[in-house]
Amino acid sequence: MDELVRPREEIHSKNRHSDEEIHERLLQHGGNNVDNVSDDGASHDDSMQRNDTSNAVSAVRSTIFRRRGIIYGLATGVLGGLQMAIVGWLRSSISPYQIMLWRGIMFLLPVGFISWEAGNDYTIADMIYYIGFGFFNALGVLLGFVSLQLAQVGNATAIAFNLPIPATIAGFFVLGERITAYDILLFAINLIGVVLVSKPPFFFGGAGDSLNVDEFFGAMIAVAGLLCIVTSVIFSRKLAYRDHSDPALTTVTPGMASVFLCAGVILHTQSSDKSSTLLEMLAIPSAGICGLVGNVFLISALKLESVLVVSVMFTSCVPVSFLLGVWIVQEIPDLVSIVGAFLVLASTCACLFK
Repeated sequence: MDELVRPREEIHSKNRHSDEEIHERLLQHGGNNVDNVSDDGASHDDSMQRNDTSNAVSAVRSTIFRRRGIIYGLATGVLGGLQMAIVGWLRSSISPYQIMLWRGIMFLLPVGFISWEAGNDYTIADMIYYIGFGFFNALGVLLGFVSLQLAQVGNATAIAFNLPIPATIAGFFVLGERITAYDILLFAINLIGVVLVSKPPFFFGGAGDSLNVDEFFGAMIAVAGLLCIVTSVIFSRKLAYRDHSDPALTTVTPGMASVFLCAGVILHTQSSDKSSTLLEMLAIPSAGICGLVGNVFLISALKLESVLVVSVMFTSCVPVSFLLGVWIVQEIPDLVSIVGAFLVLASTCACLFK
């Protein structure tokens, strides 16, 4: 009997062990499935994060490309401020007419990039706009350089290149561009900042102080230069509206006008200053390069953005020239100037949220 029972117990024992092995195998297999599911979930989360990052990068790139005219305008302002700082540093040794002559020669370099085939479609009005842009642009910058002989760098730059208010008014009356209450608010903030940065002596002079005649005439020359530059902006915008704006041609025309104007003045006065140091020799063409590249950026910006946006972006030249004046011309800022520079930059950046 025991012999009969023992095999049965052995069979049950073997079956029990087999069941336990099968159970363990199932658990191991199931655990692997759980691990696989967990790995798949983590991989899915990583994929989602990568997609979100890729979408964010694409959105930033799209925004930058769509509003690249703003970047061009900022670049124009930075180069304009650097140019004025260089001219201000050279004012005691080099004539502004001589610097402007070299600048005009630099502006003739893109002549090989002019689209001559497009000239077949130009009308008399287009040629008038090109000539008008070149003449008033060259005259405005030249008057800005001349004003540096009498006014401080920051003061002259703030006045001569303070484009937002007059350019927007001209754009409203001449081009019919729309302005809003938000634009007017930016105008006010920008104007306050420019006044604080420039600190015109005829506004900030103490009671009883005599009027600084040199600063007054320097400011008036800068105002004349501002009106000329605004006029050139309107001519350039007209060409953009007609889809006949050639960046190379609108760069060469100011160069031709600059050479004509400055060569005439130098020949008439029969005076020419010579650079006394290697640094001065390098600074003169550097000012021309800044003007050349800045002018290309300006024209490109006006093809993509309104006069308002481009002119506000261009006011970045004010704090740039102000800060460079500290380093190059040794003009130490005070609290009022720092607050003004902040307001100029704040109003400039606020245009990005229009």
